Amino acid sequence: MIRPRVAGLFSLLLAGTLVAGCSGSDDAAGGGFSGGGGGGLSCPVPVGPMAFAVSGRANSPEPGLPQAVQDATTSVLTRSVDQDYRPRITLVNVDGRPVSAGSETFSSDAGNGIAAEDDRNTFLNGFGEALTGLRAQTPEVDVLTALDLAGRSAGGPRPGTVVLVDSGLSTVAPLDFRQRGLLDAPPNETVDALRATNSLPGLQGETVVLAGLGDVAAPQAALSPAQRSSLVALWTAVAQAGGASCVAVVDEPRGGDAPSDVPPVSPVDVPPPPTITPGQATTLPDDNSVGFQPDTAEFRDRNAARAVLTPFAQFVTAAPNNRLALTGTSARAGTPESQVDLSTRRAEAVKALLVELGAPADRITTRGVGSQFPGYVEDVGPDGRQLPGPASQNRTVIVEPSG
Repeated sequence: MIRPRVAGLFSLLLAGTLVAGCSGSDDAAGGGFSGGGGGGLSCPVPVGPMAFAVSGRANSPEPGLPQAVQDATTSVLTRSVDQDYRPRITLVNVDGRPVSAGSETFSSDAGNGIAAEDDRNTFLNGFGEALTGLRAQTPEVDVLTALDLAGRSAGGPRPGTVVLVDSGLSTVAPLDFRQRGLLDAPPNETVDALRATNSLPGLQGETVVLAGLGDVAAPQAALSPAQRSSLVALWTAVAQAGGASCVAVVDEPRGGDAPSDVPPVSPVDVPPPPTITPGQATTLPDDNSVGFQPDTAEFRDRNAARAVLTPFAQFVTAAPNNRLALTGTSARAGTPESQVDLSTRRAEAVKALLVELGAPADRITTRGVGSQFPGYVEDVGPDGRQLPGPASQNRTVIVEPSG
């Protein structure tokens, strides 16, 4: 019986500099394929090429596949034997300059099911070792390019699958989360900006699986649930805009330390939640905790906003002389009149929620100033297009306590 060359290029990867310091044990960060036991993905995974964008890099846990992704990969290889199809499996190294780290085609000439299963498991073991051993080579991290490379690798006459396993905190333009406000910007604005510069990844007709988004390792500061939600929403929107037929988000958390002896990645600033400080102005950001739906005065998450604003309401009720002055600000979009109107309505929405939380209405004043305020950040580019990060910074409600 002829056995396939299942280890092939993945074995060569293990011997090269890309995988220095790898571990091939079955319990290495989920890299060993344990088979079964994982929850299913929300998208169907076709029998076709698969590309995995992953890396052992700074500020992100060591690479590995969630159980649901392991199960889906095992299923593709199993069904490929029944369909007499040879799927190509590609690894893309996610770092500051992503590259295709290599690929291998799975096939089995086994004459019975048990032998075919042995071939599949041998292939998966080699693939798992190569994946868990992959290491970044270039400083910073360009997730957008890695996703595009994976999309191209999984392209072809059959629908393919792209799997991204990363924190998602890219630090390379045009999606550099070190730019203040970008993490909080509405996904549609960021997608529009990427589309305008032809920067969306090519994922036409492919299934995209996103895993580990928002899961970080020191020295990167942890994200809040609202910030992780923003990140998931953004990458989902990017994949959909890139043409993905279906996007599945794996919620299984990734943990552990980042690998050692890899190029540095700049930490992304993670603003703390707003807090009330007597005598000091506090800015309520336009984020998933206390921000608004685009172009409206409707909170993105009213319950989250209640949690943030409860201490502010308690401050007002704590003493008869305590007061809050709310000033709404906006990006420079639309007419000056519409900017003032929207920023006023958002300040009024914050007041209404504070009153709902028990704060006396007569101790809270509101006004809207649109984009005419001292802290305004230029949010329109030379081409006249809105800049998502700066625009998000300008959409705030400033709280000035007194008492």
